[in-house]
Amino acid sequence: MSIFSPLYNYPYHIIEKQKYYQTSTKPLIMRGPRQHIYVPAFMVLFSAGMASTVYAMVHLAKGKH
Repeated sequence: MSIFSPLYNYPYHIIEKQKYYQTSTKPLIMRGPRQHIYVPAFMVLFSAGMASTVYAMVHLAKGKH
């Protein structure tokens, strides 16, 4: 047994995952096992970033008083 064997001796679950993704009726972005956590978190962070960018652009366009 090699020292690196834990890095490449994983069980092969590709066929099961492919069947799960292809038979699921959920939207593609929500088919993953933890997507109900990742997608809303991404949406919140992206929205906050865009809102702060627009806020800063408006204040820069108005000028400093």
